Amino acid sequence: MKRGVLIYNPTAGQRDRRRRMSALVSEMKQRGVELVHAPTEAPRHATEIARTFARQGVDLVAACGGDGTISEAAWGLSGMEIPLAVLPGGTSNVLARELSIPLDIDRAKELLLSGVPRPVRMLTANDRPFLLWAGAGLDARIMGNMNLLLKRWLGRAGIFFTVAPEFFRYEFPRLGVAIDGREHEATFAVVCHARRYAGEWIIAPDASLESDEVDVLLFSGKSRWRFFELFRRIQMGKAGHLDAGLAKIVRGKEVEIRSLESYPVEVQVDGDCVLETPIVCRAAATEVKILVPAGEVSGR
Repeated sequence: MKRGVLIYNPTAGQRDRRRRMSALVSEMKQRGVELVHAPTEAPRHATEIARTFARQGVDLVAACGGDGTISEAAWGLSGMEIPLAVLPGGTSNVLARELSIPLDIDRAKELLLSGVPRPVRMLTANDRPFLLWAGAGLDARIMGNMNLLLKRWLGRAGIFFTVAPEFFRYEFPRLGVAIDGREHEATFAVVCHARRYAGEWIIAPDASLESDEVDVLLFSGKSRWRFFELFRRIQMGKAGHLDAGLAKIVRGKEVEIRSLESYPVEVQVDGDCVLETPIVCRAAATEVKILVPAGEVSGR
């Protein structure tokens, strides 16, 4: 019998998952994996739970929630050999898409039994762990002002009610971005460790979850039309935003983002608006092992 813990955000996605998670615990026990039921109660709680159970010597940790919850759980296992099983339970589930993990929990749960560990590099924004991206500007403002009730009821469609007003209010704050010591200016910046963004959108075509480098997307204009076109082309998923010169990508190992305005600018980390400028992003010295389908271990 394998031993593990099931960490989950009870309010991620569009439903309360307590009943579904309880059923999963019962099912997996019958199949040889005994899981402790562990809902999160506050930000960063997933990290604490994962670290506590890892020190007790469990065989695996499973986490169900959005990308923010998954990143927190991953940080608790960073540098350890104990693998993390991802059960996608958020709105966009970008990490699962990057790693070819099934988006349906009934299929993803099979990885607790048959998944193969794949190393993924952890990163930090100040002291906040992340796996996918840290964005300064509009995306953080949207996530920070999100109507969580609408998001839970309507999923991705509910986000639109925040996107539209925030887009037209966006004042294009001036950002100073230092990438490995070289200075750049932007009005919107995303530090990318993943190719995808907001679901299947392609923001950084050459980014890699295994790398100790990041690809930094920089938009430096103040044209609302060009800004709209940037997101439209990212959504199309063919890197057209780069071909059209709407933004540029600069690769590096250490990124500092600061506001050049008289006020700080909001920063989202893996979809959660939790920081503000100034921030410093860099790769951690350790990796986390994430269970993926056989054949996905080596990445792209």
